[in-house]
Amino acid sequence: MKKAFLVGINKYPGSALRGCVNDVITIFQILTSKFGFKAEEIKVISDYEATKENILKGLKWLTTGVKSGDTIVFHYSGHGSQVMVDDCTSSNEVDQREEILCPVDLDWNDPLRDHTVGAYFKRVPKDCTTLVILDCCHSGTGLRNGSSPGDKHTDNDFVNRFISPPLSNILTNSSVIIKDDFSFDFPDPEVNSRAKKSNFLVDVVSQGDAILLAGCQENQTSADAWIKKQYRGAMTYSLAKTLNDYNYDISYSMLITEINKFMNKFEYTQNPQLECNDEFFDTKFLK
Repeated sequence: MKKAFLVGINKYPGSALRGCVNDVITIFQILTSKFGFKAEEIKVISDYEATKENILKGLKWLTTGVKSGDTIVFHYSGHGSQVMVDDCTSSNEVDQREEILCPVDLDWNDPLRDHTVGAYFKRVPKDCTTLVILDCCHSGTGLRNGSSPGDKHTDNDFVNRFISPPLSNILTNSSVIIKDDFSFDFPDPEVNSRAKKSNFLVDVVSQGDAILLAGCQENQTSADAWIKKQYRGAMTYSLAKTLNDYNYDISYSMLITEINKFMNKFEYTQNPQLECNDEFFDTKFLK
């Protein structure tokens, strides 16, 4: 069995994006035309459908009934962010910032945390192919300030897929120190690392057999850009382009290397990451 759950959100209230629905269309076409996925086994939600409740329902659908030998794919294209957390004793967020996905009805008091998403994939049986693609800011565990959308489209027309957390979330955190001169001390975002990073490959044993392709490192943002006469996620576009260049027969390690070459060539400052058990580095994409 092959199943996929694709989420793309452009119509955020007050913080719209442009390329996320196109990303979903791209991934849908690749899965159905190149990797044998049936359209009826792909659940797609976009824009106002993509509430936290519906994303969680989709993740439950994706990971329920999966058996050894099955293949599942989750692709999310939209805003990402971070929230401050007080209790790090039960997590590895030593910088006291926790990565979140941003549904269209984002509630900063009850965000969709990366740990919540990850818990669904931990229930998948061993020996399944589990691929997660996150094309959003702070997706790596995964800058550029872009211009606002306008009438003229250029190769430099892009925005960050990032929503800033509210000030209340920052000021109420115990790790933020307000000094006598009213300056602030924050935890160092560079401190947090779930695994030793070597180039673009991250050996993560704790996530089991799941393979994560993240649009950037956890302290970076991802670009929503004008590419080839359409708005797209820079990471999703480079993923699709690389797969096509290699006739859809490429290892994950080579894939992420080529994606980062694309980012460097076109001066995107995000560094997409491959995060998985190192035994999957040389596995072919969705093979």
